[in-house]
Amino acid sequence: MSRPFRAVSRRLAIVALLLCAWSATAAAQVEVGAGISLTRGNEDTPVVAVAWLPQWREFHGGTLHWEVGAMHVRGRSDSDFDNDDDVTLVHGGLRYERPSGMVGGFGIGVQSGWTEALSGDPQFISTFGWRWGRFSLLARHISNASLHQPNDGETMLQGAWRF
Repeated sequence: MSRPFRAVSRRLAIVALLLCAWSATAAAQVEVGAGISLTRGNEDTPVVAVAWLPQWREFHGGTLHWEVGAMHVRGRSDSDFDNDDDVTLVHGGLRYERPSGMVGGFGIGVQSGWTEALSGDPQFISTFGWRWGRFSLLARHISNASLHQPNDGETMLQGAWRF
């Protein structure tokens, strides 16, 4: 084996090991959730979510995380309102977690799809909940803050698992 080939092979092996370590660390910060969402008239529908939550910094006894994620709210075919489209929301923001388990967060996102509940960009996402190890129970609300009408919003309860 030639000397340049061994040097390139060694560099490639180091890069591969670093990529594996990075992907394992990144995967450890992924959260997957599912639950139910309610809007006007207590109409309910399933919702699923995924987020990447890399740690940013310690803050006032807790930890601030960046939150980059997506949520999918299934349309309601039997809705009394115009809520029959599926809506997918891509968002970014911050999440704060206390050692006691309390979780709070806020973000902003853009959507694909339109309903009376989620009627235009931007959408604001607020989160409050509790975390026990890898499991979280989150109450979340999505609304456009009356920037567009109608502004029914979606209020959801999600169970989430962090990998």
